[in-house]
Amino acid sequence: MGFASLVGQPDLKVRLGSILKGEPGHAYILSGPLGIGKSTFAQVFAQALLCQDPTPDGGCGMCDSCRHFSHQAHPDYRTLLLDPADKVIKVERVRQTIQSDIALRPQFGRRKVYLVDADFLNEQGQNTLLKSLEEPPDFVTFILMASGLERLLPTVLSRLTVLPLQRYNDEEVVAILTREWQGSGQSMPEPESLAFYARYANGVPGAAIHLLTSPWFADLRQETIDFYHQIGTFSRSRMLTTGFGFFDANRTRADVLLDILASLVRDQIVLHMTGEPRHLTNPDQLDRLAVPDESKRQAAIPGLMRAAAAITAARRGLALNASFEGLACHLLLTLRKELVHA
Repeated sequence: MGFASLVGQPDLKVRLGSILKGEPGHAYILSGPLGIGKSTFAQVFAQALLCQDPTPDGGCGMCDSCRHFSHQAHPDYRTLLLDPADKVIKVERVRQTIQSDIALRPQFGRRKVYLVDADFLNEQGQNTLLKSLEEPPDFVTFILMASGLERLLPTVLSRLTVLPLQRYNDEEVVAILTREWQGSGQSMPEPESLAFYARYANGVPGAAIHLLTSPWFADLRQETIDFYHQIGTFSRSRMLTTGFGFFDANRTRADVLLDILASLVRDQIVLHMTGEPRHLTNPDQLDRLAVPDESKRQAAIPGLMRAAAAITAARRGLALNASFEGLACHLLLTLRKELVHA
């Protein structure tokens, strides 16, 4: 499988092709949000680096090296990924997988490749890996993956060539979802459903696939939509009882609930400011989100902007482990105040 068989990422494909045409360096890092496709591109890149006759599009797919790689039996390819039983990659595994192996020459071809999920390396693990990154043998290439470069130590990052993955457009996400379902043997979701999940995932195919295959998401979305349209009618006491009860019942998925609320507020802002429905994340809610009276639309915009800011602040508080009760109650009262005219 070459880069041409993968959807999107034209700039990255050009850069990877240029690397393969020349003499590859010793260390690269593929960066981008969780679910963007780092692992897929990393494996195609690794196969090409090990291929006996590579092209700018990747491995030839026919040589012994490519065949061994496709059967997950290449002796010169090592992966350092998170063990499901652990929260981080243990330092001992870094030593066993890389430090004790790196000096051994390739068994099969001209090069050895190590694929490392840097998201799960703590500071100690990164420092252990750094010893191998500083002066690797000529035949070694590292491919790291990271959701955010800010997690890496500056000393580690300085030794890596960064290869960023960009968010996909809606059409590319739909193409990836379609390919995923065609290969699964399951019935294809409706085009409208694929289009919604592509928009909602904000250019991250893995997120779209996860939500589309999660039976709880459609129900939570509909419940959140119904709740959103009732906010303007709730009294303060009802907001702190019924409204908080809804948040509390979905505490374990509060991040998703906030994402859905944010998408609804954003859609109303778009409609109120432009009247243009084609950029909505929730086009199936057009009739409920639209306000025919232009004067009411303009008057509601400042409140909608403040509601969006309040949801963003709640997301941040959730990430920082702020009190759920305090965070939820403050947000609910703010939404009641700002959305009463929306």
